[in-house]
Amino acid sequence: MARARVIVLVGAVLTILAGIARWWRAEPRTQAAPPADGGTFREDPEGGAGTGLGVGDPPDDAAVPRKITMLHGDSRRTHRASGVAPRSTPEIAWARDVGGPIEAQVTASPDERTLYVASLAGTLTALGKDDGDVHWTLRLGDRAYATPCVGDDGTIYQGSDAKKMVAVSPEGKVIWSLDTAGDADTGPALADDGTVVFAAGRMVYGVGRHGQVVWRFATKRKVFAAPALDASGRVFVASQDHHVYALGPEHRAIWSVDLDADVDGAPAIGDDQGVFVGTDGDEVVRLNADDGHVVWRTKVWGYVRGALSIARNGDVLAGVYGPSPRQVRLRAADGAWVGSYAVQGTGAREFGVHGGALEDARGTVIFGTQADDVIAVDSGGKLLWRVVTGGDVDAPVTLLSDGTLVIASDDGLVRVYRPAP
Repeated sequence: MARARVIVLVGAVLTILAGIARWWRAEPRTQAAPPADGGTFREDPEGGAGTGLGVGDPPDDAAVPRKITMLHGDSRRTHRASGVAPRSTPEIAWARDVGGPIEAQVTASPDERTLYVASLAGTLTALGKDDGDVHWTLRLGDRAYATPCVGDDGTIYQGSDAKKMVAVSPEGKVIWSLDTAGDADTGPALADDGTVVFAAGRMVYGVGRHGQVVWRFATKRKVFAAPALDASGRVFVASQDHHVYALGPEHRAIWSVDLDADVDGAPAIGDDQGVFVGTDGDEVVRLNADDGHVVWRTKVWGYVRGALSIARNGDVLAGVYGPSPRQVRLRAADGAWVGSYAVQGTGAREFGVHGGALEDARGTVIFGTQADDVIAVDSGGKLLWRVVTGGDVDAPVTLLSDGTLVIASDDGLVRVYRPAP
């Protein structure tokens, strides 16, 4: 009997300690130890308040992808668009239900006449940009979280939780199908030689044009983050083993760094070759691309789980979860807060802004939230407009070169808004 009382007492103590631990993790901590490797630790000087996102007109000489054919537009995952977004509340042109929630960014054919939508209904759907007509629908066998990636020849590369990566013709026919070691739920990137780079389970793959595995690399745990590639062909990938890896020309790890927390969003590579990631440790981190050295770590007071973005002036844009959800803008050189834009939250740690904002040619930043809306803030930090959808907007917003705005959400609808006049 005495032993039973002891067991009950120990159990009660453990429950109390677990509750304290949960409270400690949930509360923003105003003090934090500097990183062990000497990187600079930054915090919002106003305790998380922030003052908007705009910093003036963007430079004209920044590299901008010509087409939105993969996650965030290019293999560096910058999320810069060549088009100009509407300056006032945009007018909806059409909406199309694809049958299930949409977590993946909508991408376009090389001529931007066709939109490709992957859904959790397990489908890949081709829609006409002008009218939303369904050109074809391909069943993938399971949910599709991965953003479709489109080659210059129009071939679409799409992964799914059916543990397959498929190559699909512009007419919707499967060209080849590759079985993978786990759910193929990260957006592919295309290397200069045409190799398709993606992750499935804990494996990172390089696949040739005909579906043959050219190389593979294993992490210790699941990879939720889409790989990013720099100009020299190095591959950067983050994992739930808390590590970020850099793969060299032989596609072996040239370095890895432990960030003490899950890294679930795609890395972004700056114009100065800085590698930026967000973590479940409530941080955005800059790494040196050559050796993985931590340059700085900035506390942002919430999980950072979606892909980051790189503004034309080099600033880092990151979506942040609760308890105070927001889109933040950090200076690339030292991680200092430039500004932030707070959104209505619930107080929950699992609710917020999923990923980095899109930046248009005028410096307007546009981002979706889990409050079922999309927000546009101009280059001066002023709210331009807000549109409401019927579900979480975790999928990155797409802006085509003619100003057509494409928004997809968890209500299963793709909404297309007319270009700016």
